[in-house]
Amino acid sequence: MSWKQVLDKYQYTLITGLILILLLLVLQMAYRWWIPRSSTLTEGTAQAYSVLKQQVNTKAGSWLRTLNTNMQEVQGDLLWNSEQQTGMLRLKNLPNPKVGYQYHLWAYDSHRPSDQPISVLVLDRGSGQQEWYLPLTANESILSPYKFELTLEPVDTQQTANPLVLLMVQF
Repeated sequence: MSWKQVLDKYQYTLITGLILILLLLVLQMAYRWWIPRSSTLTEGTAQAYSVLKQQVNTKAGSWLRTLNTNMQEVQGDLLWNSEQQTGMLRLKNLPNPKVGYQYHLWAYDSHRPSDQPISVLVLDRGSGQQEWYLPLTANESILSPYKFELTLEPVDTQQTANPLVLLMVQF
C-alpha cells in the first residue's frame, strides 16, 4: 500500500486529528489570556484596607527595603490586628519572582522562638504596577507580632537554600 493510498484511506481521520490539535492550542491560548495565572491569592478592596487601618488595635508598618535592587520600586505596607487575627497587605510594583521561585510572607511572634516563624501568605507572581490589597490570615495565632518578612524561596520545598529576605515590616 503506497502512502497515497494510506492518505486516501485515513484522510478524514487525519483532518479530524489536525482540527482537534488546533482546537486544543486555541483553547490553551484563550485560557492563558482570560484566566490569571494559577495563584490562589484573594484580592481585597481598598475600602476593607481603610476599615482595618482605622481600628484601634491594628498595627501598621511600611516596608523596609533590603539592598536588593529588584525591590527598590516596591511600595506598600502591612496591617495586622491581633484581636481579630486578620491583616491586610498592600503592594505595588512587586516584580514577578524568577522562574522556580515564589514569594513567602512570614510572621515573627514574640511568644514563639525566632527560628519558628508563622507562614502567612505565598505568592507565585508579582503585582506589577497594580496596587494589590491582599487579606492576611494565619493557620496559627499571631498574638504579638514584631516583624513580617517577605522572602524569595524555591517552589521546590525540598531544596535547602536559605530564603532571601526582600522586604520587612517591623512594629
